[in-house]
Amino acid sequence: MDHEFVCRNCGERVSPARQPPRCPACDGRLEVALDPPTDVGSPADLPTDADRYDVWRYGDWLPTDAPEDAAFEPLTLGEGWTPLVEGEHCSAAAADGASGPTVLLKNETVAPTWSWKDRLNAVVLSHVAAFGHDRIACSSTGNHGASVAAYASAADVEETLVLVADESDRPHLAQIRAHGAEAVTLTEDRRLDLLAALADRGWFPTYQVADAYAAQPYVYEAYKTIAFEVVERHGVPDAVAVPVGSGDGLYGIWKGFRELREAGVIDGLPAMVAGETAERAPLTRAYESGAETVGRDDGPMPISVSTKGSWSGSHALDAVRASGGAAYAVEQSGVERALKCCGRDGVFVEPAGALSAAAVPPAVADGVVAPDETVVAVATGPGSKWPDIVTDVVGETPRVEPRLDALPVDVAESGERS
Repeated sequence: MDHEFVCRNCGERVSPARQPPRCPACDGRLEVALDPPTDVGSPADLPTDADRYDVWRYGDWLPTDAPEDAAFEPLTLGEGWTPLVEGEHCSAAAADGASGPTVLLKNETVAPTWSWKDRLNAVVLSHVAAFGHDRIACSSTGNHGASVAAYASAADVEETLVLVADESDRPHLAQIRAHGAEAVTLTEDRRLDLLAALADRGWFPTYQVADAYAAQPYVYEAYKTIAFEVVERHGVPDAVAVPVGSGDGLYGIWKGFRELREAGVIDGLPAMVAGETAERAPLTRAYESGAETVGRDDGPMPISVSTKGSWSGSHALDAVRASGGAAYAVEQSGVERALKCCGRDGVFVEPAGALSAAAVPPAVADGVVAPDETVVAVATGPGSKWPDIVTDVVGETPRVEPRLDALPVDVAESGERS
């Protein structure tokens, strides 16, 4: 679908061919503007190509035009179309002894590199390839870097460099290198400076390049597909809970629902519920204080390293308020409990991925989500990439002698064998 960029702040329209990171008129945040399909009368009509089960299933809702004299080829590794898993234990955790809401876990851990970042990079790297960039770089705590590496390889990008946070765990680094990219680790306060220096030398940055948040406009388009999938397969939920670091995922999902309503596909909109850690919760602080913009929150390192950023975007704050949702700063004990509940429900998440489920109990307590309503909690990334942190939550596995009395379970006879 043909598109252009529009500034959320001043309305300035900019050609994508200029590849601007921010609005040239006011330095505001840019997003994609396109004309949606006009022949979609119901959620069943949403797919552009019903035989596809990746993000390009909804190609007419996504930017798919290329620069002049270039060809746009949708890049995919099979991302998207992730399952909705009924979270009975997550529901019980929100009930506090009463009847809890229906919790559906949107399981993004089954994506090609095991996180929702694959949606992002399917769209962003498709446009990177169309523009002919042959050197790309990104800054990441792990999930984004691994996804960039995999999709850059699929796009035949010549050089890919990932600047990884010192706090990242070893599986991230191995995965990035396995996909063919170079990875280096360095301190948080210098990664973005180095990324900006690389951008000045012709490298294409797949995310922000300065100590102020700015996303590629295509990022939100990728996350829209979560809303499309939920509506096509389930309908409009009463609420959607999303872990928040930068806030792009939450805003992109909201943008998807909003566009569907504007096109007449759906009538109602869900409340958007943001989950942050209590240690660093810039969005929640802004929401609770009534601020119009989101500031910094330089608290201690949280257990959810993937969402450890000290700043978030005002676009996410706007989405929370416009939807009638809320933002919550969850204590570590709440994150740990949610991680275990997700695991009991069959979805093994990292602490950051548990923030969505962790935000449901306070949302119920505040009346944002009613006990008889349905909330989709986006489970964004896997626990397997953070073995040390997750082991601290669930406990070490004991080594025992091969004796029945050494086993940590009741081994009493439970009846005759058949």
